[in-house]
Amino acid sequence: MSARLTPPDLTARHPELGTGPVPTDIYYDPAFYERELEAIFKRVWLCMGRVEQVRQAGDFFVKEIPTFGMSILVVRGKDDRIRAFHNVCQHRGNHVELKREGNCNVFRCPFHGWAYGLDGRLAGVPDAEGFYDLDRDAKGLPAVHLDVWEGFIFINLDDPPSMSLEEFLGEQGSDLVGYPFHRGTQTFEYEGVVGCNWKCMVDSFCETYHVPFLHKRSVTDTLAGPDNPFGRLIDVRLKGPHRTSSVVGNLAYQPNPVQGLAFQYAPGPSVTSGSVDEGTVLPKGLNQTRAPNWSIDVTVFFPGWIIVIGSGMYFTHQMWPLGPNEVVWQMRGFLRPASNAAQRFGQENSLVELRDAVLEDGNTLERIQRSLKQGLIKEFVFHDHELALRHHYHTVVNWVEHYERTGRAGAA
Repeated sequence: MSARLTPPDLTARHPELGTGPVPTDIYYDPAFYERELEAIFKRVWLCMGRVEQVRQAGDFFVKEIPTFGMSILVVRGKDDRIRAFHNVCQHRGNHVELKREGNCNVFRCPFHGWAYGLDGRLAGVPDAEGFYDLDRDAKGLPAVHLDVWEGFIFINLDDPPSMSLEEFLGEQGSDLVGYPFHRGTQTFEYEGVVGCNWKCMVDSFCETYHVPFLHKRSVTDTLAGPDNPFGRLIDVRLKGPHRTSSVVGNLAYQPNPVQGLAFQYAPGPSVTSGSVDEGTVLPKGLNQTRAPNWSIDVTVFFPGWIIVIGSGMYFTHQMWPLGPNEVVWQMRGFLRPASNAAQRFGQENSLVELRDAVLEDGNTLERIQRSLKQGLIKEFVFHDHELALRHHYHTVVNWVEHYERTGRAGAA
């Protein structure tokens, strides 16, 4: 694809989404925020982490859900089953586990010493004879519904969930089966609180119309270039509530000497159309058009979990709303372990470049949110290559309205 040619008319494929402006009230209105928490975040499957974090029996990690002030305890049991519990002692409500991760045989509350097995059952109560009518079987850790997709651990706070994890991920999930997520065992993390609506944060990573301008000091030359001066996408594919944007790579880009050395050795994103690793064929949903000038896919899992996938590294963004005008943003990167110093150098260079680009993505958000709250922009006019943002808007509205009509998660 070349932006100097007639680009694909992405929005025309989806007449159900329309082409006109969309109102901006859902991006700041407190009443709508409460509605979407009830209809969406309390009902969907939420990613907690990876199975590599709980390799052995007794391995556990604690994941906080800032949106609801919840602490979730994920553990692999002696039966090799991974379970999730609310991290809440059933005696007086203290957190049972205070460490972020570790390995143990039992969880013991540091307040009064109540002990719980890896299966969540109440295993020990100091001076139990002093309690009246203590029903030990009813005092286990509250279980949370858990399932796994491609090594990613998900929970659902609804009881019971309106749909299985497989049903929820749908085509987006099935199309990515086979990507070697498990090879990214070296991780890095960033986290911050941003003064914007969670949907604005998601949208900031889902279009490339801004690339030639916002990223002119970082990735413009690699993702745009003379043949694609406006940073147009290869494709956008909508899959139920989820969506994938395929991003162009500039095949003619000539890196500077240090950057070229880093690119040569880093197992990170690069332009490729055939494989993601030696002996591994691209899954159907990655670079689905098989464009030769593909660089990365931005795969969005509704409502606020994104995997950005390249040839040898992937990273995730996760958005946890704190209010209509505030969000916790968490980014986690996954790399294959470096086998020598040259690869390690290449990785570090890639991480610095990625850090700079992501900071550029986020630097507009708090100014945008102030404009929205002040009522200075009452509608968004979306470019054809901002189709993912238009889709996001309609999906949120449809899920809220569907839940309020039916009491079940999903959309009509």
